[in-house]
Amino acid sequence: MGTDIFTQNYSGSVQVLNQYTTTFDSNQGNVSSHWNSLYTSLKNVNAALDRAPNVILKSADPDGLEESVLEQRVAEMKVLRALYLFEIVKNWGQGPLMVSEPTAPVWTAEFASGEAFYTQILQDLEDAIRILPARQTGNDFGRMSASAARHLRALVYLTRGYESYADPRDFQQAYSDAVEVIENSGHQLLLDYRLVHQQANEINDEIIFSIGFSTSANHNTNRWNMWMYFAYREGWQGLSKSAYYGNDDAAAMPTKLGYLMFDWKKDRRASVTFMSPLNGDPATSTDGKDAGKNWFECTTPVEGLYEQGDKVVYFPVPVEDSFKQWSQGDKDAVVYHVYNYPQGDLTDFTDEDHYKNGYQSSNSTTRAFLPVWKFKDGNTEYKESGDPSGTRDIYLFRLAETCLIAAEAAVQSGDNGNALHYINRVRVRAAYNAPEDGLELYSGTVTLDDILDERALELLGEAPRWNDLQRTRKLAERALKYNWDITHITGGIPTQLSEETFRNKYIRRPIPLSWLNSLGNGQELGNNPGW
Repeated sequence: MGTDIFTQNYSGSVQVLNQYTTTFDSNQGNVSSHWNSLYTSLKNVNAALDRAPNVILKSADPDGLEESVLEQRVAEMKVLRALYLFEIVKNWGQGPLMVSEPTAPVWTAEFASGEAFYTQILQDLEDAIRILPARQTGNDFGRMSASAARHLRALVYLTRGYESYADPRDFQQAYSDAVEVIENSGHQLLLDYRLVHQQANEINDEIIFSIGFSTSANHNTNRWNMWMYFAYREGWQGLSKSAYYGNDDAAAMPTKLGYLMFDWKKDRRASVTFMSPLNGDPATSTDGKDAGKNWFECTTPVEGLYEQGDKVVYFPVPVEDSFKQWSQGDKDAVVYHVYNYPQGDLTDFTDEDHYKNGYQSSNSTTRAFLPVWKFKDGNTEYKESGDPSGTRDIYLFRLAETCLIAAEAAVQSGDNGNALHYINRVRVRAAYNAPEDGLELYSGTVTLDDILDERALELLGEAPRWNDLQRTRKLAERALKYNWDITHITGGIPTQLSEETFRNKYIRRPIPLSWLNSLGNGQELGNNPGW
């Protein structure tokens, strides 16, 4: 949340991560959880690396590990460590540079600079790239590869390139790494965007690195499919807790820009990304089922109103032949609820059905909105506990993003020809199998805003948008312009976000106060600027 393309599902209360109010402080729970998870992961990967020299090898024992396999596992772990360290430095800018296993409690800490983090990250990636195969296939699919390490290194160079301590070669090195993956790794863009996100096709040539889930015990815990799915079961006659739709989490919803940047007729990505006729057909839907059509059907009959399977909540989408903006009279003439697709001014949510509070049902705190469907999982259950039950993989690195990294690096290097080449590779694929021809390609001078627009279209919900806007220093400009909830907060609490506060405070996350308070020298360490 807190970006140009995503906002909150609950508009009647303050959501500090979205609205940047004075109540956003270093006690914020989501920020602390992220910090704790990353350092726990670092602890584990450092334990594995530190203990690797003690692994029994096949040369010493027939039941031991092949030396070449151990060498690969160490390289894989170094890429993971680089990934965790990168998450820390890009979000917090500093922190303990943890590169060995803690073997006893430690009650003091020291912060390493951003420069030191990047030095370690790049060393780990260089070590791994020398060892790992270009791609991982077969039973090794899902392990780190040299291409995954290069993709990550390209993003690392790109991100450091915006910092005050950047190396002058960072953008060019980011470009070189990205192009090496694009042209020489064997990975390739799939012909149709639908195939990228089709659950039955989640092992494919475009995926460079993913987090694997499966139907086996303890590996069916992916909750990604729940995050951008409105609270369909709350207060609606005819809808209820249902295995047909599974659990919802409603963590975030698209802004008007998040919807209207798509050309539904000419860009295949719109129908794949959202509930749509395409996602209502098992032959084309991302999850292989029919629940993704752009209306919610009755799961609990209501006598005299709805029978099983009847339309209860309908979201007209521009790809339908019957698409229109429904007047109040049109809505009153049907028994189901209709929520018009957003239209008009991207900066004004006032009269849009998707952003009205409590309008949709007896629940007065949530919104109804056309859900993001491309992460939907055909194997999810409904669980009263709210526990996740997803089995489809989470894509972390895929080749379309590598193309956009190359394009952004080219923009920053003044190489407009290659910026056009790589951004349009993604754009050309987006037009494949669209209902109409004519999706416009980029021409003239490619800008950072062009890159951010295309990343939003291609990677909506996949790449961390907050980090994209933070990296390019565009967060305040674009979030204040396109996220209505930031500038129109209920309860009279104004946002603190501005160009000045972004650069002096919100460009970094706060170091968690709970962690600082657990240290003997936490007060001496202090916090990030502004926090």
